[in-house]
Amino acid sequence: MLKIAVLTSNRAPGLDALRNHPFCGVSFTIDCVMTRRPPRDLHLRESYDSETAALLRIRGVDVVVLLGYLYIITEPLLSAFPGRVLNVHDGDPKYPGLHATRDAILAGERQTRSIVHIVTPDLDAGPLVVRSDPFLVAPFVHAAVAAKEWDIVRAYAYAQREWMMRSTWANLIVEALDRVTALDAAMV
Repeated sequence: MLKIAVLTSNRAPGLDALRNHPFCGVSFTIDCVMTRRPPRDLHLRESYDSETAALLRIRGVDVVVLLGYLYIITEPLLSAFPGRVLNVHDGDPKYPGLHATRDAILAGERQTRSIVHIVTPDLDAGPLVVRSDPFLVAPFVHAAVAAKEWDIVRAYAYAQREWMMRSTWANLIVEALDRVTALDAAMV
């Protein structure tokens, strides 16, 4: 059974759905959830990520899942789990960063998606593993963008992101775990 660790910042969107997923306890277990706040300095972060990797290795973790994790992962953690650090992201790969849903809406997208990608040193640029079905953006939001009603746009982007997280993230993680382990098996 696959052991996963979840790294999160202030909250772990979709964690309850993942814990209650029918495959939890069957094909994977959530070994631990870490919510510590790493240092901002990237040089100190490498030491922090090295300690985190060592701790996760001792626990026998197979895959690290970033769920609402707001920090850049550095080389020590990436090299400890090559191809096995997965980020759940609320945007198409062309919209990296913390405001992907809002950025997509501001760019005029008619739909948004959530994705899971393999984490690389480049922010939100790793190989795509799986993506959700589209979530339509309501037409009134584009009118709000045109009218520069930013409070409406911000509120809608937040609601859109929450909708995607709550309804898709657990299933996306499970599908990504399956695909990543299938790739590993094929390479052996």
